[in-house]
Amino acid sequence: MFVCVECGSQNQHLCEQISPSVLKLSQCELCDAVVDKYIEYDGVLVLLDMLLLKTEVYRHVVFNRRQIGGEREVYTKYSNGTKPPPPRPSDSSSFLHYYTRTTILLFLSSLTADTYTTWLNDKPDGKLNLQVLELKFIVRLAEVLAQTCSFYLTVTLLCVLILGVRDIGNLLSSLVVSSFAKLFAIPSAMWSQNTNLLILSYIFVLANNMVVIRVMSDKRVRSGLIVLSGFVVERYVSYRLCQNVWPWDTLGVYNKIFRDSNSSLSIEQSGLDENFYWFFPPVGREHL
Repeated sequence: MFVCVECGSQNQHLCEQISPSVLKLSQCELCDAVVDKYIEYDGVLVLLDMLLLKTEVYRHVVFNRRQIGGEREVYTKYSNGTKPPPPRPSDSSSFLHYYTRTTILLFLSSLTADTYTTWLNDKPDGKLNLQVLELKFIVRLAEVLAQTCSFYLTVTLLCVLILGVRDIGNLLSSLVVSSFAKLFAIPSAMWSQNTNLLILSYIFVLANNMVVIRVMSDKRVRSGLIVLSGFVVERYVSYRLCQNVWPWDTLGVYNKIFRDSNSSLSIEQSGLDENFYWFFPPVGREHL
């Protein structure tokens, strides 16, 4: 079943094949509007409506986009004696593979963007060892990964318990897609160095997440509270990580290097244990 992007009611088809050469969009049985106008839109236009936080485009992304696939007979009604084309079972599986791969790539890209902006704020003005900078990036990546996972897990758990959402995979993929605005933090961090822009982009991401949950549950207030709860948990995890809660802290890494953003010490000068060298590649260790 497909969902009307205007009213949210369920419909069986997105378009209708009137004749072999005529294909028109289906109308909703409840509101008489086009069921999903975005199947004709270019990706750029869909992205613009996502930037405008339109509920209609998120109904398309959450409910209809993944079901369309590559088989027209899945979402097309055939009338006036027209017959569907021969089935191509590989199209649907290949599209789902492409959809999943795109979601994973977007998640990794947003994770890298968050890590880069966090790491960029930690870079000192003076000279610092290259390996130390690399290690700081790895630690920031672990921190951002823990924060992001805590947010997604909290939101998913609350959606299942409070809103009764059952399609967890669709929820997670929709949350990842709606977090595309995290990529905007990279140019703002590189060019402007303005923290306000980073805060605005993060608020925009939370607003998109709230729209996704509201589309899936039709609960405006509860969706906002769930996203706010996920944000609080994420900030708490970030606070705990900044308080030096690390499994390898017996080496004194966080205190001796990472929390001192102006340090120009090498690894040997910082007094770290030899076991610390497993973080670095063999090439270039003699320069530490």
